[in-house]
Amino acid sequence: MDESERRALSDQGAERVQAEQLSALMRHFPGVMLANVCNALVFVIASWKTDKFPLALGWATVIWSIVSLMVLRQWVRRATSRSAAPRRRRGIRRLLLYAISLGLAWAALPLLFFDDASLGGKLLIVCLSSGMLCGGVFVMASTPAGAIAFSGPIAMGALVALLRVGDTEHILMATVLAVYSAVLFLGSFNYAKELGNLVATQIDAEEKASASVKNLGVLAEMAAGLAHEISQPLAAATSYIRSAERLLQIPTEKREVPIERPLRDAATQLENVRQIIVHLRQAITDRKAEKKLLHLHGVIRSVIEANRKLQEEARIRIDANLTARNDVVLANAVEMRQIFTNLITNAFDAMQSSPERALAISSRPVGENSIRIDVADTGAGISPAIKTKLFEPLMTTKAGGLGVGLSITRSIVEEHHGQIWAEPNPDGGAIFTVVLPVENRAAGIDPPM
Repeated sequence: MDESERRALSDQGAERVQAEQLSALMRHFPGVMLANVCNALVFVIASWKTDKFPLALGWATVIWSIVSLMVLRQWVRRATSRSAAPRRRRGIRRLLLYAISLGLAWAALPLLFFDDASLGGKLLIVCLSSGMLCGGVFVMASTPAGAIAFSGPIAMGALVALLRVGDTEHILMATVLAVYSAVLFLGSFNYAKELGNLVATQIDAEEKASASVKNLGVLAEMAAGLAHEISQPLAAATSYIRSAERLLQIPTEKREVPIERPLRDAATQLENVRQIIVHLRQAITDRKAEKKLLHLHGVIRSVIEANRKLQEEARIRIDANLTARNDVVLANAVEMRQIFTNLITNAFDAMQSSPERALAISSRPVGENSIRIDVADTGAGISPAIKTKLFEPLMTTKAGGLGVGLSITRSIVEEHHGQIWAEPNPDGGAIFTVVLPVENRAAGIDPPM
């Protein structure tokens, strides 16, 4: 995994953690707002007949104003649609701002009222402060910064008020409150850490599930490709073997061709199957297919010869006009045979219902460094609707077709730094064109086949 992928995973994890944090906060949002309003109202009612009532009402008004602003902002946020990640980041920052505002307002409660309060009033202030302290940490446990922003000022305000009295009882209460606050904040940090670990585990599980689905898709595509590639030589081998069976029933002196010929042709087709399987095994193990210098014209002629039986049965005339002077390419022989086997057998299929069945295969140079091969048939042609999708996986117009032949062909051509395209044949049918780079080397070239 490179640095960019690690950074992407880190960003994804951070966004997921932020989403979980914001989700946890929003789940408790109504209850928290109601607690702020009700607790402030309780203190205002308790101060009803005291000289501190105007100050208590002013203090409570600050609490209620902040709560109203938060509720209004939350309603506006839900009414607007924006991208999720920036909205989460802004939402958390805004909640932190509101949290510290409310925390400071609640911190003012013991600082303003504790010294002059009666014993019952002091008890009420301690209960309200400790309750808001604990509730704030509980609600914002997923976001330690939020827990500290809200509950930290409350704890500090209560501690200052208790220590300001100065007697032993209040100092002891302040000590207990300090320990209590530390335990709450530590719990918030531990919970946030566990949340991060949980999100990381979920992301890892999702990635493994996604990889499994992707691998299944790759295996399915490879299986379809293998079925497509070996079906053609197996069909040809079957045809040759049946021809040999028919020849066995004819006396030797009356046979038009020796029985060895169809058997030899069948063996050639089975060898092609073996090479395709070997090539697939190399692809599965990520080993690059061996490339060597070879004559492209020889490959094309061998493919024509290998499909001679199918050609004769379909009554197709083949005109091979391979005139390019330099046909030497650096390529894998099995893959080159796959390219032209797919194109030629596809042309055979396209001409099944055509009154005129002619296949023209020609070559010519393209500049000094490339060779162009045209495979032109007189079949049904290419519909404009599928022309742009012709080389996509699973795209087929044949009944029972797998739609992988042309996709595989394009992949092989591009792997050899070439190009392939299709266009209508002016005489009817289609022309498939392959352009491949040629080599200007003579040593070590396989002889023409």
